[in-house]
Amino acid sequence: MSAEARFAPHGALLAVLLTGCGGEDSGPAEPAAAEPSPWHDEGPFLFRDASAESGLALFRQENGSPEKPFLVETVGAGVALFDHDQDGDLDAWLTNGGSLGRALAENPSDALFVNDGAGRFQDGSAAAGVDERRWTNGVRTLDVDGDGAQDVYLTNYGPNSFFVADGAGRYRERAEACGIADPSWSTGATFFDFERDGDLDLFVSNYVAFDEEYMLRERPTIDYQGVEVMKGPSGLPGAGDRFFVHEDGLRFVERTAELGFGDELFGFQSVAFDFDADGWLDLFVANDSVANNLWRNQQGQRFVDVALRQGLAFSISGRPQAGMGVGAGDFDLDLDLDLYVTNFTDDYSTLYRADADGFFTDVTQSIGLARPTMDKLAWATGFDDFDLDGDLELHAVNGHVYPQVDRFRLGTEYRQPVQLFCVENGHFREPEGRGGVALAAKGAGRGSATGDVDGDGDVDLLIGNLDAPPRLLLNETKGGRGLALELVGPGANRAAVGARAYLRCGERELVRHAALSTGFLSSSSPTLVFGLGTLPSAGPLRVVWPDGREERFEGPFAAGARVRVRAGAAGAAATLEVR
Repeated sequence: MSAEARFAPHGALLAVLLTGCGGEDSGPAEPAAAEPSPWHDEGPFLFRDASAESGLALFRQENGSPEKPFLVETVGAGVALFDHDQDGDLDAWLTNGGSLGRALAENPSDALFVNDGAGRFQDGSAAAGVDERRWTNGVRTLDVDGDGAQDVYLTNYGPNSFFVADGAGRYRERAEACGIADPSWSTGATFFDFERDGDLDLFVSNYVAFDEEYMLRERPTIDYQGVEVMKGPSGLPGAGDRFFVHEDGLRFVERTAELGFGDELFGFQSVAFDFDADGWLDLFVANDSVANNLWRNQQGQRFVDVALRQGLAFSISGRPQAGMGVGAGDFDLDLDLDLYVTNFTDDYSTLYRADADGFFTDVTQSIGLARPTMDKLAWATGFDDFDLDGDLELHAVNGHVYPQVDRFRLGTEYRQPVQLFCVENGHFREPEGRGGVALAAKGAGRGSATGDVDGDGDVDLLIGNLDAPPRLLLNETKGGRGLALELVGPGANRAAVGARAYLRCGERELVRHAALSTGFLSSSSPTLVFGLGTLPSAGPLRVVWPDGREERFEGPFAAGARVRVRAGAAGAAATLEVR
């Protein structure tokens, strides 16, 4: 997110493109004819803005002052889609911010909005015991204690919060009692079983050691392409990430240094997955302004950063970028997990293609994603099959950090539209119509969550914006039909974090990974969606559970079905439910 010198070459080039190549002034140009908008509702993808009718527009996120003179005011607006009351539909957790120098009790609260099953929401915060006035950046929803109800972990500017569900629709905040009230400015959070003991441990990304008293007194600034803007993260001290090991019950113990962590970087989103296929979950961390991390899990004993060796530390230019959000998915259908990392404006967001040996290659330029992302500042992202044809699309939520850019001709703007990319002939492109006019609406976008909000079988999109209501974009694409898969893991890891599901769909096999903490500071529905296109059914289904055990289900599974696969306890056969 930094505007420091590493972007100077791009900024200089952009200035030349905007002002011309020099020479004598040729006088005022004739007004250019207005070009038709590239966003329209007649393309192959269509999203409709249902924010107002859903009731979610009644919520407004607050994040400091409109001018954003401080770095802490530019991050936040994580959102979650999860089944808080276990009634089968997706509810929404919306995070809120605050203001520097203001008493905690005067900050606005996060909110829990409850879905009626048809995509209409009511504020259920009070009934659920939610009154959260810390400055929240991110939200991670997951069944941490294995009781069948999803808990809520919040990363804050200040001590983090942990709302433990009681199974009856209410929560109790227990972060300090559980040992995970990290006091730093926290951003990303990833729960995963790094030592394969059956419960979920916690990695917390921390961003900047923000000295509030100094910032309010000195109000330091930097120069961004001739514009005076707030300072950070470069020039400020980083905050060290932390690792908490799950002990008995809901007690966690910090073991950061012992496990090999400790560098004071600018951490944002983290994702746990087994990149080298050795049966142990590793950890990727997108860092702002410095090299990314790929922490290789050494059989539950320690982590070693191998990002440089494996190709994930830098872009193809060999320079660090401003990593914010992370999308993870098998876009090229080779059954390896590829990564997409969003970055600052005047630089592209980066697509890293994985190979079978665990190495990654920056293919952004060759695959068509460099040019359309250069003028955007992207945050949340993700791979989803919006048209249910089996191929994964890619979305990016955009918005600048400097409101001041709107007063100058810098080739960018503070509020930006959402982007949608689809695969065609091995390349990504923005489709005709760009997903509809709903995606054209501009905002200071940050977080996003995906899931079937209205129960029609496809994947919808919820976006969190700074200083504005969220946006619920319902997917009305006329595509194929899908298979919705829910995995129930063994023991306390009921979310089956780390599991992989493989489904045979005609001539090809598709893979989905369970409970990935992708996007930007947000949580999506845990349901795995396989697009079947026009196929009437699919199968067989293979599931590789977090403990490495593989189970196979022959099927066939009809298009449109909702399937729940439950791992057997103590070696018993798994059970399969089709709805």
